[in-house]
Amino acid sequence: MFPEVFTGQSETALRAALFLLEDISQAQATEPILPSAGPAMERLVPQYLNGLALEDLTNPLSKEFGKKSRSGDLNKMITYTLTKLEFTPPKSPRHHSALINLANLLSERFNEGGAEEDLNEAIKLRRDASECLSPDDPQRLIIHLELDKSLSLRFRSWGALADLEDIISLRRIVLESTPAPERWKPLLNLADSLYEKYQKLGSVDNIEEALRLMYTAWQLCPPGHPDFALFREHFSRYLNAKVSEGTLPAHVSGLETDPSSSASSYIEQLIEEAVSETLEGIPPRLLHTPTGVLCNRDEQLSKFKDSPQYKQLPSPTSLLNSQQLEAEIKNVVSECFAFATLSHRWGSREPLLRDVEGKNIYDLGRTGGLAKLQRFCACALERKFLWAWSDTCCINKDSSAELQEAIGSMFSWYHRSSLTIVYLADVGHPGSLANSVWFKRGWTLQELLASNTVLFYAHDWSLYANSDAENHKTDPALLKDLCQATQVAERYLTDFDPGTTAARSRLSWASRRRTTQPEDMAYSLFGIFRVHLPVLYGESAQNALGRLLAEIISDSGGVSVLDWVGKQSLFNSCFPANLEPYQKVPPIQLIPGDPSKRERLDLEKARKLCSDLAKLPLAPCVHRRILLPSIIHPVTAVTVKVSSGDHWRYTYQVHASQLMPLEVASSVNLDEGPGKYFLVRPWHPKWLQLLNESGDDAICDLLDRLEQPFNALLLKRLLHNEYKRIPCDWITPRVQDLASILDSEVLTVEVVQIVVVVHIPAVPPSLVQLLCFILPYTLQDASCMVKKIWLYSST
Repeated sequence: MFPEVFTGQSETALRAALFLLEDISQAQATEPILPSAGPAMERLVPQYLNGLALEDLTNPLSKEFGKKSRSGDLNKMITYTLTKLEFTPPKSPRHHSALINLANLLSERFNEGGAEEDLNEAIKLRRDASECLSPDDPQRLIIHLELDKSLSLRFRSWGALADLEDIISLRRIVLESTPAPERWKPLLNLADSLYEKYQKLGSVDNIEEALRLMYTAWQLCPPGHPDFALFREHFSRYLNAKVSEGTLPAHVSGLETDPSSSASSYIEQLIEEAVSETLEGIPPRLLHTPTGVLCNRDEQLSKFKDSPQYKQLPSPTSLLNSQQLEAEIKNVVSECFAFATLSHRWGSREPLLRDVEGKNIYDLGRTGGLAKLQRFCACALERKFLWAWSDTCCINKDSSAELQEAIGSMFSWYHRSSLTIVYLADVGHPGSLANSVWFKRGWTLQELLASNTVLFYAHDWSLYANSDAENHKTDPALLKDLCQATQVAERYLTDFDPGTTAARSRLSWASRRRTTQPEDMAYSLFGIFRVHLPVLYGESAQNALGRLLAEIISDSGGVSVLDWVGKQSLFNSCFPANLEPYQKVPPIQLIPGDPSKRERLDLEKARKLCSDLAKLPLAPCVHRRILLPSIIHPVTAVTVKVSSGDHWRYTYQVHASQLMPLEVASSVNLDEGPGKYFLVRPWHPKWLQLLNESGDDAICDLLDRLEQPFNALLLKRLLHNEYKRIPCDWITPRVQDLASILDSEVLTVEVVQIVVVVHIPAVPPSLVQLLCFILPYTLQDASCMVKKIWLYSST
């Protein structure tokens, strides 16, 4: 603008340019362009409408000045931003931004120099910026949060009670402006400020209101919440203040305290909280590897206080701030209680709790499983772990309550362990990993998936294949062997997330494994699916698996667990008797779609079908009954096509509404009359959510999916609108055409357990009553698995 006049004086040039622009703007406001001015003149003289053009002309200067000054001189940036603010009309939408920018720069200068006037001016500017916006403007909440930070900084620096009152008022506004599910943090912040006011004035009303706010926050921050530890720390502090009601803070009552004593107490509290939080997630009994002694909780704490790590904890004279202090204490405590877990195939004479309790395991004999336990602890100590856990001797298996807790926590313990040592007693040379019996046992699956860091040891306690990797899950060659041995994809082995998603795949991983106790085939999967169910040894394997499948399907609606061929469970006719059927994959062959069919689509019917499917719920299983959301196809005709000589195998030609005729193989002799059977397609609501399109395009995508072959269940209608599943080979029907899909019926059917019907020849009624009492106990498995027994007599 002024070439070579202000060389090297960017700030002076900026001020001169801005004042000149202001003069031009004012002159033009009083002397408008004459009507006779030509188009060329109008192009030469800029129009300043509502004062905005002046601001527009400053923007290029802003960029140029920012390049030269931002990195060099904060004061020049403040001068420039203040000047820009002066020439920005108050009603301009950019006035608000200028206020915020200047407040941020002043806060930055306060952080560097500590000048009180900078912080005061930043607070004033943020108040002005807040008043520029309407109460429902979302930007207002952001400004309030920044204003809260500035006020809190001023309160911590100078302790003015007026600032604390402003903070409390501001946090009440923020709380009201925050959506309900996200209010736990504003509730905690408001409670903190009320607690600080209590510390200042000793008012019981403040601490009681703080506690009420924390009770409300509790509903939004349950124990599983990632910030629950922070919530618990604050809640404990307020509660201690409440129970000490009547004992005012020292500075309020006029008493003096020893600063070093107060700091020491604070550090002790941090240590206690860190230890409590750490011990919550680890087993209650651990082997102390240096001494070989099994320790309970109290003994673990005693060992901790005697450890070198405890002596490394920060002292009251530490120069760390509170956040650094807390982080350092948590880090030391976590390292001290880090533990290794053992994963192995149980052998003969494994040491139990009663064999090692109160003894030094290193002094015991080297027979049976004791040698393995000793080598495991020595190996853990060699890798600098003070603690080790084995499922042989660290659980009191004589206590049903402790056994229940251990089975429910097993996945979590292996996941929290710093290292899992896998001992393969039957592996001696590279290439034999997959042949180990360890890969055929039920419990070892969850131990492998849960553990973050795993090392495999051969029978002589040397690292398998002499791998020097710190984690065999990250060794490419070993990871490939693990995938082949377990049939588990690499992404699940390295980063497994427990839950009920992809349920059928997870069941297939366990389908080739075995356990000593039949019920353990189900119990060993509780952690993998993240379900919490009672452990009831003696209930039978079918009942245990049935309860697990019922929980899976109720939690996720995962109807893929119904895709199986094999023996039915007495728990429910839709469930298999064991996991073996999940080894086979459903033989679905997709067919190419025909986009031209969409032109003949009845959109009104299609929308109705989509609406009906959207209303279907998940498939809950309650009291052994599955309420199965389905698209149903009534069977109109059943004809025996082939029958084996012994009459135990039949092949039927089946006709069903909207479906092409198909063959069905079953061991059940089906009635040939219509109206008794249904082919159903189980439905999961998530299939609608997975569609990539919206509107009518999504409806067309849905119909393309429904046109594909699907896994169907053959159900028989019973009394009271109940159904039972008929065991068959794979049934993969296809719809007749696109129009037939639109005529499909959507329904939730109630599928029950197996129903036993017994025909009794002509006998006296008294004998029938006796049979009603005796017959349940003659059936295979527990009688409680059979839903109903119908007896009828010719008399």
